[in-house]
Amino acid sequence: MYELMRPVMRAWYAGRMAMGRSTPKPMDHPTVPATLPDADQVLLLGNGPLHGWGVLTHQISITGHLARETHGETARPCSVNYIGDETMNLASTEHWIGTHDLASYDAVVLVIGMNDAVRLTPLKSWEHDYRALLEHLTQRLKRSARIVVAGIQPVRSVTAFDHPLGALAEFHAGRMNKIVEDITDDFSAVTYFSLAAPAVEPGRPLGSSCMYNAWAKSIVTHLAPALDQVRAADPAPRHSPGSTEFSWSGTRRLIEQAETGGSPELQRLAALAQETFGVDIAVVSLLDGDRLWYAMNTEQLPKSIPKDLAYCNTVVEQDDFLVVPDAQNDPRFKGNPFIDVTGMDFYAGHPLHSTTGETIGTFCVLNTTPRPQASVSPEALRMIALQAETELRRYETA
Repeated sequence: MYELMRPVMRAWYAGRMAMGRSTPKPMDHPTVPATLPDADQVLLLGNGPLHGWGVLTHQISITGHLARETHGETARPCSVNYIGDETMNLASTEHWIGTHDLASYDAVVLVIGMNDAVRLTPLKSWEHDYRALLEHLTQRLKRSARIVVAGIQPVRSVTAFDHPLGALAEFHAGRMNKIVEDITDDFSAVTYFSLAAPAVEPGRPLGSSCMYNAWAKSIVTHLAPALDQVRAADPAPRHSPGSTEFSWSGTRRLIEQAETGGSPELQRLAALAQETFGVDIAVVSLLDGDRLWYAMNTEQLPKSIPKDLAYCNTVVEQDDFLVVPDAQNDPRFKGNPFIDVTGMDFYAGHPLHSTTGETIGTFCVLNTTPRPQASVSPEALRMIALQAETELRRYETA
């Protein structure tokens, strides 16, 4: 039955996500740093409730509430950083971590699996990938660090999935949770707990500060003792992970501006491209380090994604125009977990260059349904891309 229902569930999930593009979500940097020195360092890793649906800042998502609740419980300052997005699934999690400095963290809180449950990820793949992720984290964290794993919340407690199809996903999630609970028994530094259904605030079914505060309190009951153990084993002063450094001088300003919509000129060009080519979305991407950063349209797209999962990485590597009519029939992209979750199977992109000639990103268009290769004229996209390139160069600094 699962094999027959999997395409149906994946299409249903894609539809739910498309309908939710206008749902508020945090647009600011996903870090809530402590204001005092020697703070416990916590990494939130995952999707679902960590994404922050329904609120506009990480200060009142689980990220911010967890920092404050942990400080209240341990009487020590606590910094919390979040890596993830609703488009991250278990198979792509190591890509999302990338080269991030894990050795600075005292604990990782892992909340992953809602989209895997809804999309009926095969149980064998789930078991293999979850064990591999815990092994990866264990190898890269410091020896004293702890990992707190939350099970998948009841699927139908999410408003978007409160549907008869959600019942199938909820049953599947129960089997996935049992697998994870068994796996965590094999790791001495890992604690597993069940994540309860949210305490929904009246009139705020998609998410609210009160909901995230309640979830943070439930996490802290397991996180605080783990942090106490880490402190006892390693009392040395703590230091925050290093801040992100960018190789191109304009990247930081552009991604900061993207938090409030992005450059008006880039927004105009994106709207022009969407209308010209009749696609779902157009965007400027900047590739820097191991990440792709979107310079605008981040209300519809993640703030950033792993570079090695992006179509745009191929454009930058080849420094040439690229069209992918259907990713599912292209061996370069078929099976890509990010493309699989987002359903953006059509892509066309043109490279963008700095004043020194370095390829720094792309102007690209995406669509959730395949399209003919000829549906995007290389010359027409190039003309829009050149205008975007001119705008980007305004952000360069000496």
